[in-house]
Amino acid sequence: MAIRYSVIIPTYNRVQQLLLTLASFETQTYPKQLFEVIVADDGSTDGTKEMVEGFKASYPLIYVSHPEQRGRSAVRNLGLRRAKGLYIIFCDADFLVLPDFIRIVSRYHRKYPKSVLSGIPHSWDDAFTHYHPDFSPEEKEHCRSILTQSGLWNPDFEAANEIIPVITPEDILHQTGVLSKVVSPTRVPLNIKKQFATTDVAPWLLLITRCVSIRRSQLIRIGGFNERFVLYGLEDWDLGYRLHRLRVPFYSIKEVVGYHQEHPTYLRGNILNTENLKIMFETYGFNDSSLNLLALVPPSVDLEIYKSTLRVLHRGFRSKLTRSSALLLRRTLRLAAKQFFYQKNNPAYQESLNLIKRKAANRKSRVAHVLREMLLKSEKLVE
Repeated sequence: MAIRYSVIIPTYNRVQQLLLTLASFETQTYPKQLFEVIVADDGSTDGTKEMVEGFKASYPLIYVSHPEQRGRSAVRNLGLRRAKGLYIIFCDADFLVLPDFIRIVSRYHRKYPKSVLSGIPHSWDDAFTHYHPDFSPEEKEHCRSILTQSGLWNPDFEAANEIIPVITPEDILHQTGVLSKVVSPTRVPLNIKKQFATTDVAPWLLLITRCVSIRRSQLIRIGGFNERFVLYGLEDWDLGYRLHRLRVPFYSIKEVVGYHQEHPTYLRGNILNTENLKIMFETYGFNDSSLNLLALVPPSVDLEIYKSTLRVLHRGFRSKLTRSSALLLRRTLRLAAKQFFYQKNNPAYQESLNLIKRKAANRKSRVAHVLREMLLKSEKLVE
């Protein structure tokens, strides 16, 4: 039978977490001959290759690697080149999937066959599967709190110099119930979850590679990930934006399909990577307000304001009474993005900004209010 799903797991020095993730695919209720798992290793030095090659999987398991680290985009594309499935599921090495994961994804794809399916925001919660000695003090306290409540805390953890497993592959394989004891109650506000799940504006924000499924032909059509993105951040949203421009729909999977294995925050990198945002502006220019707004209000900082601003802008263009304010708001966002990109306090930019400020001062509408807020943010950017 033909492979229907290719699960691509990019990894770099995450051998302990990856082991549990591979074990979680052993528990899948979806037929194992219909999916494959491809571990794409970005030059790990922690024994990842030996662990994967020694893992006795009951599903097709493939290991591919770069001899040295080349970045998240390049290693995902490496996995994509080996994939055979109709659909590609990108799954992080630290995303522990539940037994019905692929079955649920398959059910959604039967309903939405040409859409992008995202596990965000409903599968955002963390599980303390390991104790990390380099947790920050706040992370250590949170870990201690969760594990104490479940009776799994060991005071010896605090003296550890190496990562200590809290749950084992056997716990996953035999579904002993330990996983449910290490899950941290959600810390994502309800309004943020709601904003991510809605797709009326910037639906491409749903493409977060922790857990996302995409038709392979669509990925091939757009050329996969942009390998200019080497450092952390925006490489997934860039891919989503290109799919969105092809009018590919986006849907959020409402069921919880897995948990993020908690690890020290510093390993995530800088989510506000300015160099990667400049690559996006180089690639797409300054004609899309949803991109220009990234320079002022990154969704990772304030998703609610980001999406609300776009909604106000869209509504503003529908009425003659607010259209001129909407045009000014769009122009302000374009100027702010250019200012961010060029990082020049040039007189032409300042003159344009002052002109917009004068025009906006006496306007009375929701669009004008947002415009004035964006102008304040633009001034801070100039400073």
